[in-house]
Amino acid sequence: MYRRPFTLFFLAVFLIMLAVSVGCGFNKKSRDSEPKEDWRGVITLWDFPRWPDKNGDRFGWIETEISEFEKKHPGVFIDLRRLKWEYGFIELRAAAAAGTPPDIAPVAADFDFISSGYLEPLDEYIKPEDMEKYDERAIEAVSYQGRIYGFPWFVTTQALFLNKEAFAARNAKLPENGTWSYDEFVGALQKLTFDNKRNAKADCYGFNLYLSPGSFTAWPFLTMDGANIFDENGNFVLNCPEGLSALAKMVDLAAKYKVVPMEDYGTLEEKQVWGDFAEKRKIAVYPAGPWAIKVIETMKSSGKGFDFDIAQYPSGRKQPRGFAVVSAYGIMKQKNEAKKKLCAEFLSQITSEKQQQLLERYGVFPAIINARHEEDPLMKKMGKMLRDALLLPKVKNLNKKDEILTGQIRMALLSKKTPAEALDDAAREIERLSAAE
Repeated sequence: MYRRPFTLFFLAVFLIMLAVSVGCGFNKKSRDSEPKEDWRGVITLWDFPRWPDKNGDRFGWIETEISEFEKKHPGVFIDLRRLKWEYGFIELRAAAAAGTPPDIAPVAADFDFISSGYLEPLDEYIKPEDMEKYDERAIEAVSYQGRIYGFPWFVTTQALFLNKEAFAARNAKLPENGTWSYDEFVGALQKLTFDNKRNAKADCYGFNLYLSPGSFTAWPFLTMDGANIFDENGNFVLNCPEGLSALAKMVDLAAKYKVVPMEDYGTLEEKQVWGDFAEKRKIAVYPAGPWAIKVIETMKSSGKGFDFDIAQYPSGRKQPRGFAVVSAYGIMKQKNEAKKKLCAEFLSQITSEKQQQLLERYGVFPAIINARHEEDPLMKKMGKMLRDALLLPKVKNLNKKDEILTGQIRMALLSKKTPAEALDDAAREIERLSAAE
C-alpha cells in the first residue's frame, strides 16, 4: 500500500502530459486548417496604348485600373510595361520563347501562345454559364482542346471606307446597300482617278491600301472568288484557281485599270496611306477597321473631315466575308496559385461588361454582346458585317506565314511577279516553315 501515492502521482503526470500532447496536436491541426496569408508581390503587365484619356495619355485607362486594384490589395503591385504597336508583339513572342514573359499580356487569342503552352488555362474563372454572354468567335479564339485560355476583350473586322464627297464630285456610283461587284467597284474607281493638278498625270486615285502582316486588309480581296487562305487543317490553299483569279483582280487595279498609285500600291506605311485618304484626300476608297469611324467623325466635327460611308469588299464569283480579329488577355504560366488567382481577378476587372462598354471610345466591338450599343449608324452597319465575318484561322506561326504571303502579294501588285508565281512561291515558303514546326 505504501506504493499507491507514488503510483497516483505518476499517473497524474502521465495524464497531464497526454492532455498537453493532444492539445498541441489539435492546435497544430487548427493552425494548418486556417487560410494561408494572401500573396504579396509584383505582377508584371505588358500592354499596348489604347484610347486617349483627357490628358491624351493612351495608357491612362489601364493605369487607373491598376491603381484601383492595388488599393483593394495592399502589398500587391502591378508593374506596367508600355509596348509600342510597331514591335510589341515581337517582344512578347521573344520573351515567351526565352522563358521571361510578363505575368499578363493581351495575347490569349494568339494561337501560337496557346498551342505552345505559354498560357494558363482559365476554365475555373470563366464558367460555362458565363460563356453564353460572349460573341461565340471570341470564345472560340481563346479555346484549345476543350480548355479556355483567356479573358476575351474585344472583336474587330474590316470594311471599305468611302469618301462620299469625292464620289459625288466625280459622279461615281456608291454601292447600293453597301454591296457591289468587282466590275462596279472598278467602274467607280475609274471615275475617282483623275489629274487634279492638270499636269497630264493622275494625282488622285480611287483606291490604295495598307498592306502589312497582321492587318488582314487584303484577305477579303483574296477570297472574293471563293478561295480560302488556309484550310481547316492549317494548310495554305490560296494557290488555287480561285485564289489566282482573285489576286489577278487586285493586280489589275494597277496594271490594267491604273486606279491606284502605281509606285506606292501596297507599299506605304499605315500613317502615309491613311493620310492620303483622310487628310490629303488623294484616294477615295480605303480599307480599315471600325476605329476609323470615330476618327473621321471627330475630324468632321472640327471642320477637317468629310462625309463618308462604309461598304463591303467587292464580290467576284462570291461575296467575300471579312475576318474577325479577337483581342483577349491571358496569364502566362505561374508557379504560385495565389498569384495566379490575383492575376485572374485583375483580368476579370478590366474585361468586365462595365469596362467593355468603354470600348466605344476605342472603335472596336466588345466581346460581351450586351456591352455593344452600336448607336452610331456606321458602327451599326459595321456590326452587321462583323456578325458575318470569319474567325481568323488557327494556324501555327500565322504571323510569319502572313508575312510571307504579304511579301509575295506585294511583289505581284508591283508587277515584279505574276500572280501565279507569287502564290506558288508563297506556298513553297509556307510549306517549308510548316515542315520545321
